[in-house]
Amino acid sequence: MKTETRNRVAHTIPLRTARAGLLALGLVRAAVPAVAAVAAARVVETQLADHVHGLGRVAFLVLAAVVALFAIDSAVTELTERPYRRAYGRVHGPRSWSCEDCGREITARQWTPSDAAVFEAHLADPAAHHCNP
Repeated sequence: MKTETRNRVAHTIPLRTARAGLLALGLVRAAVPAVAAVAAARVVETQLADHVHGLGRVAFLVLAAVVALFAIDSAVTELTERPYRRAYGRVHGPRSWSCEDCGREITARQWTPSDAAVFEAHLADPAAHHCNP
């Protein structure tokens, strides 16, 4: 399988802006769920009755934090996925993957490392892309 990165395409996002955006999106993806988990635990702690002590109190706080973490993490990832792909593709350039046997090609301007792994796996399986060497 051949992989190449082409940088001959005119981009609408300047490279420095794309790098800054990629950094900002990474920080948002890391910080917002953590802050939401801590905030949820604090809110639950203020609502707990005074007679809830020890392990019960800790269990309620951990449960609230974990539920908030998962909910906010999936929401933030879903909301930032498209700008993340666009910025990642701009920073690392458009890329194409091709089968060495049949020449089929996948080209993407917006891609992430997980997309690259999927494309490579697809082209590595001759039955998946109907390769007739």
